[in-house]
Amino acid sequence: PPANNPLKLSPFPSLGELPQINTQALNFLHADIKQACVCIGTFVEGKIQAQWLGKNALTKVECWSATKIIPLLNIVSQINTKYPECDIDNCVIRDASGQKQDIYFYELAKDMIGYTHNIASSNSLAAMFKRFDTGTGIEQWVKRTTGNNDLNFSSDYGEQPFLNYPKIFDVIKKQVLLAAARNSIHQHNSISAYDLTRLISMLGWHYHLEKRSRLEGAQWNSLETIIRAMGYDTARYADEAIKTLGMDKVISSPVIISKLGYGISSIRGTLETVYVALMWFVDERPKATGKPAKLRTLALTLLGAKVLDGSIGGDRLAIELDARICAEVTEILRRLLAEEFA
Repeated sequence: PPANNPLKLSPFPSLGELPQINTQALNFLHADIKQACVCIGTFVEGKIQAQWLGKNALTKVECWSATKIIPLLNIVSQINTKYPECDIDNCVIRDASGQKQDIYFYELAKDMIGYTHNIASSNSLAAMFKRFDTGTGIEQWVKRTTGNNDLNFSSDYGEQPFLNYPKIFDVIKKQVLLAAARNSIHQHNSISAYDLTRLISMLGWHYHLEKRSRLEGAQWNSLETIIRAMGYDTARYADEAIKTLGMDKVISSPVIISKLGYGISSIRGTLETVYVALMWFVDERPKATGKPAKLRTLALTLLGAKVLDGSIGGDRLAIELDARICAEVTEILRRLLAEEFA
């Protein structure tokens, strides 16, 4: 079918600038998807042009563990602003009190994202990563980055930090690059699907963004460390979608980075799943008609929720919600490949 809503390509927004979000183009999403934001990237002369689609994309809400990528990006932004030549791969996190041994930043990030518990719980590691800025500091950083001022991001993750006084030490430069900030008052973390989509797109597309659109100070060699860590996310919705659509036969070089969030909201009485992801692959199909293969990429955030009504067990609801997110990611990818968004 022809596109029900032709989308306009626009340059990727500058740092701190809100894009125009098409609020009709995601009307096909199931009612269980309460918030969504999709950004489709198209290469025009080597630079990313973007189409932003949303469903309640700017509504602030608790996004659970999906927000754990934010402190990592904030740390890279802080360090590379002061030391552009530093590669975070060469950094360890050191306990200022000397109780614990040095551990590489990458190993800690990977453990937090993959819930492997090799070093500590994901929540305690996230709380530690968030110690490198004050609550107000990191919240302001997110606002400056995404251009959305209606968000809160000053709380931690409900557990004691793995280290209360961490320092980031560069083993090559032999110096401390960043130390824990004094903590400010805890409030809560409520951000929008748009904020997460914007941040993951700035991470994954960094290399193809103009300087005006890039994460403050961030350098590719440090961001690439976070990208590798995000390959350990437990969610596999995009991989499943690719298989379901039979795309594995027609695409090459797929790259998927993602972060899953999950929780039960006592305030809303709902079971919730948040999925933030960036996908990138080469569509080989045009070659069949003698045209060049096409690079396709998109970033998305979906927040799905099911009401806990007591008649259905939590496990069954979780399975249903899981299947729903997977189905919607599949449909978004199907439309991308069929160029129904175009």
